[in-house]
Formats: sequence, C-alpha cells, structure tokens
Amino acid sequence: MLAIACVVAWAVAAFAARWVGQWAALGGIAVVLASVCLLTGRSTRSLWPATRRAWLVGLGAGLVGGVLMTLATYGLYDPVVKLAPMFFHDVTHLYGVFAKLPAWVATLILVPVIFSEELVWRGVVQTTLGKSLSAPTAAGVAALLYAAAHAPAGSPVLLLAALGCGIVWSALRGLTGGLVAPIVAHLVWDFSVLLVHPLAPPVLPS
Repeated sequence: MLAIACVVAWAVAAFAARWVGQWAALGGIAVVLASVCLLTGRSTRSLWPATRRAWLVGLGAGLVGGVLMTLATYGLYDPVVKLAPMFFHDVTHLYGVFAKLPAWVATLILVPVIFSEELVWRGVVQTTLGKSLSAPTAAGVAALLYAAAHAPAGSPVLLLAALGCGIVWSALRGLTGGLVAPIVAHLVWDFSVLLVHPLAPPVLPS
C-alpha cells in the first residue's frame, strides 16, 4: 500500500511541477516520502551492506555505473538533439530552473534528495515489487513506474532521463541487492550533468 501511495504522490508532485518547477516539486516529494517511509516503520536495513566487502562492491558498482551513465549521456546528447531539436529547448529550461540556485546550495540539496529518491524507488517500491515478481521483472517494472511517475511534469527530456536512469539504478539495486550502488551512481550522474559539465547553457525562466 505504501509503495502505491509513493507512486501516486510522486505523479501528483510531477504534475504540480508545471507551476512550481521540477526541482522543487520532485525534490520536495522525495524528501517527504522518504521521511514518511522511515516514520511509518518501513525498514530498509536489509538493503544496506552488512560487511566491508559488500560496501566496497556497492561503491565500486555504483562508481562504474555512474561513470558509464555519464559517458553515455554526453555521447548520446548531440545525436538525439539533432534528431529532435525540441529536446534542446527542454534541456535548457530544466537547467534554467536549477541554475537559479548557488552551486553550494544545489550541492547541499542534491545529496539528501538523491538519498531520499533511492530510498523510495529502489528501496520501498522495488522491494515491494520483488515480493511477488522475480528480481529482473521487479527491476524492470520499478523503472517503468519511475518513468511514468515523472510523465505528468510534461517534460519529454525528464521522462526519457527517468526511464534511462531508472533502468540502470533499478538494475544496480537488483544486481547488488542493496541501495549503495544506485545511490552512488545517482550521485555521480547528477553531479556530473548538473554541476560539473552541464549538457547545455541554462535559460532562466522569466
């Protein structure tokens, strides 16, 4: 029930993002839902490594996954924009909302938001799906739900990014059995494409 509530609440927040902005709406709902999951006793202790070796495996897999995702994003961006120029406009406006924040504020915000997002989607939602589905199927369905929950925002780029990233992060969660790998990969990718080397110049909203 909690997993379903998370998916619905996320989709509602994505729709509200049309007025308050994607980063505020989705970042806010991530933290709220993660807090609710923790306060209601939905434990994810089993998703954290119990040994040092498991921690290292998770960190390593996350770093590799994050770097490969980043390289793929940079490599595919220009060809995709050439095929569909409308994506460039969408990307610049997404960056525009984020660019209004000072870099240090954006950094402070990204870390808890990413942790919360992974706790909700790869933790609660994917774990719930895994109780009745095989691990690969649960990962695939979780990724599709993750993308679908972003659709109401009305941003094609955000939808495609959620689908592509969701597939990788859900796969990392399934392969490693924990949240360390998807969190690390998420951190590497977000910081790379949002702060270190943005894909396009931002267009500040009027």
